[in-house]
Amino acid sequence: MPKKSNLVYAAHPVLREPKMVLALDGWVDGGEAATGSIRFLRRKLRPRKLAEIPPDRFHIYQVPGQLSLRPYSRVVEGLVSEFRPPRNLFHYWQNPEAEQDLILFQGTEPHMLWDDYTEAILNLAQEFGVRRMYMLGGVLDKTPHTREPGISSVCSNAELRDELRTHGIEPIDYEGPGGIRTALVHRCQRLPIEMAVLHARVTYYPEFNMVITHNPKAIRALVRKLNRLLGLGLDLADLDRETRDFEARMSYFALQNREFRTYVEALEKEYPTSAADGAPELNPDDAVQAAEEFLRGHSRDE
Repeated sequence: MPKKSNLVYAAHPVLREPKMVLALDGWVDGGEAATGSIRFLRRKLRPRKLAEIPPDRFHIYQVPGQLSLRPYSRVVEGLVSEFRPPRNLFHYWQNPEAEQDLILFQGTEPHMLWDDYTEAILNLAQEFGVRRMYMLGGVLDKTPHTREPGISSVCSNAELRDELRTHGIEPIDYEGPGGIRTALVHRCQRLPIEMAVLHARVTYYPEFNMVITHNPKAIRALVRKLNRLLGLGLDLADLDRETRDFEARMSYFALQNREFRTYVEALEKEYPTSAADGAPELNPDDAVQAAEEFLRGHSRDE
């Protein structure tokens, strides 16, 4: 396969006015909001592999406390059957309904050489004529699980910021340590590429040592926005079902723990409601039944 810079290409398709959606695991992927959204899009769209950024120059496997960043390995009866390093993959989807295709990128946040990593992404974007990029993220926040997660933005220009406001996506103010997402936006400000980082506010209850590692409600909130922004028309029934299961588990826990229930009720008073809020008001019997159905379903899957 031909190699260009830090990109290894698997295909060179002709794409029509493509947009790009990006997600990285790591620092700003709370509840797997970003990577979970990309995985959902890949399941639904069944895109083809476009290119890859080889990981060797960008990732340090020995980062203390970050075992999840090490290559995945599997040993069966003393024999290594699988060894899989982190991957940075581009896929493309050719839209059969409209002349606007899509490039999806899912990778692992680089530990070093950010300039080279972002340059590889932007080189590919420019090669295929991408004029707009959406990067996804999830930020841990005291958002009650009974509310629809808010989506905020960081944009490369004021016009895009104002456009996203019409979709209920509000800009943020921030000062502090920056990440690879901000680095990409900053570079796009000097290129003919618009870029927005879309952050979902992901439920986090530190007082109860509760970090929800996979939050389908945050994933659904991001995918809903992308569905409208990109005109994809995707069926989100799978995410609706996963969200109901998630809400049922949380409601069941609230029924069993009065302190937690009181805590959530206090958060609800501080958090704005919207027409999109979807958490059901379950009575005790309904919550128990929903939780039991969820557990039965998962035991069958296993």
